[in-house]
Amino acid sequence: MDTPSVYRIALDAMGGDHAPRATLDGARLALMQHEDLFLMLVGDEAKLRPLLKHHGLVGKLAERVEIIHAASVVTMEDKPTSVLKDKKDSSIRVATQLVREGRADGVVSMGNTGAAMVASVMVIGTLDGVDRPCLANAMPNMKGRPTVLLDVGANVDSKPENVAQFALMGAVYAKEVLGVAHPRIGLLSVGEEDTKGNETTRAAAQILRGVDINFAGNAEGRDIWNGHFDVVACDGFVGNVVLKSSESLAEGIMRGLRDSLKQSLWSKVGGLLAKGAMKSFIKRLDYAEYGGAPLLGVKGVSVIGHGRSDGRAVASAIRAALRACEHRVNENIQTSLQRMLPTVSSGEGR
Repeated sequence: MDTPSVYRIALDAMGGDHAPRATLDGARLALMQHEDLFLMLVGDEAKLRPLLKHHGLVGKLAERVEIIHAASVVTMEDKPTSVLKDKKDSSIRVATQLVREGRADGVVSMGNTGAAMVASVMVIGTLDGVDRPCLANAMPNMKGRPTVLLDVGANVDSKPENVAQFALMGAVYAKEVLGVAHPRIGLLSVGEEDTKGNETTRAAAQILRGVDINFAGNAEGRDIWNGHFDVVACDGFVGNVVLKSSESLAEGIMRGLRDSLKQSLWSKVGGLLAKGAMKSFIKRLDYAEYGGAPLLGVKGVSVIGHGRSDGRAVASAIRAALRACEHRVNENIQTSLQRMLPTVSSGEGR
């Protein structure tokens, strides 16, 4: 299959706490950064079109933008399943429909996470052999390259074979998108010994020991941050708790550093001297650098971001979707599942 010269990404322009301002700002940044990107802005055309000029989507950039009308929006208060019945005309449902029809290569949404997942799974469909798609998140570590943590919220209850699939899909993502040649895979547990963990963790480990990947056993919570593992797999309940507590801690550290640097004249001077290093450190902790979590295991690329995302985070999420398209992550996941996990890849793709 020939690699396309331009990738078409459907952006849920109405999704998120700060939409459409943040989504349009992010669209402009992404188009400026990636010449092989074409954006389909999905949302209320009457609201979006007058804003294009204000957000810099003019001239050459406007030539790589198309507005696709969607009459409604799934709010944070709506049930995720509303995209299947009550809000079939919502921006996230229409955006995923574009991927299903082959008009878009991927979809990005900062809106209702549950609705984005339901739309991606039920409208786009899952890859053959994938029982449950999972959300992957790039977590900063001490070695300077992210650790892929998954699942971070798509599945609150998972079977051992599901967790094993998460690990495999994470390995493909780390290799193809992050450029890790031989990703070191671990299962999140309460100790590094093989006997530690619950029944699900121990059973998933047994499955992965029989698979041709670089499985290194149990990973403890600290291993997400020290970089000893490139991929850490767990069920979505645990992963979501880790993700949200980590984000809160990172924000607390950044706020504390800023406050400390304002306490005295000497701290202000020290802050000025260390400004470059501080900016680099804060950048590594900032979720906006990664933008969104790819939903791995669906037939098209789907990236789901924070509801509070600003333009920079939206642009990062678009970049993540673009990279997944460029590296054909779904095709590689499908091939890997068929080759490596025949005993746990019996689920029927939708």
